[in-house]
Amino acid sequence: MFSKFSLDEERRLHNIFWCDGTSRHDYSVFRDVLGFDATYGRNRYKCPLVIVSGLDHYMRTVVFDCAILSNEVEKSYVWLLRAFLEAMKGQEPNSVLTNGDLTMKSAMNAVFPNAHHRLCSWHLL
Repeated sequence: MFSKFSLDEERRLHNIFWCDGTSRHDYSVFRDVLGFDATYGRNRYKCPLVIVSGLDHYMRTVVFDCAILSNEVEKSYVWLLRAFLEAMKGQEPNSVLTNGDLTMKSAMNAVFPNAHHRLCSWHLL
């Protein structure tokens, strides 16, 4: 299990990230395409739940990690992606699918400079 959190200026919980050993192993095998979804849902505190997922060789969804962010600014996304890289032992994905959010795209470019950024098909339609 890997987890990481950040605190704000008043030492309150700001962001939290977690993944388990199976997710880390799956990413080492299926890291070709990473799906980054921050539109999944929100809790009672209006914080986005971010799911990072991919596909296995049977085209089944595998979840690589989950995070709850306090907001959807670039700094929070950069923090999340750096925590993700740390959990996955520095292995960058080849391609990343997102909903086209500009702050998310900017964070992807900062943390995954070699990954190809693509829009998911649902958002293209």
